[in-house]
Amino acid sequence: MSVKVFIKRKVPKDREKELFKCIRAIRSLVPRQSGYISGEYLRSIEDPNVILTISTWFSHEDWLAWFNSEQRKDIQAQIDAIPGVSSEHTVFRYIKTR
Repeated sequence: MSVKVFIKRKVPKDREKELFKCIRAIRSLVPRQSGYISGEYLRSIEDPNVILTISTWFSHEDWLAWFNSEQRKDIQAQIDAIPGVSSEHTVFRYIKTR
């Protein structure tokens, strides 16, 4: 069953270029990952320092394979090294409401 992954990042305005460089690196790699379906990047209207990534994966296992990959970990380490940037990951699964 497919999952949606929400990654919320807070970034100071003066550090956006550094973060976006890392996001572009991720965007170049993730479409080639097994199980990746789609992704989008959004900026909060209420707080422009918040960037939200929403990606869709065929399964939680597919997401975990990417999450645990050395490529992703290396880029995340670069993101974590940017002063003032924080990242939160949350994974959701579709549910039936009937």
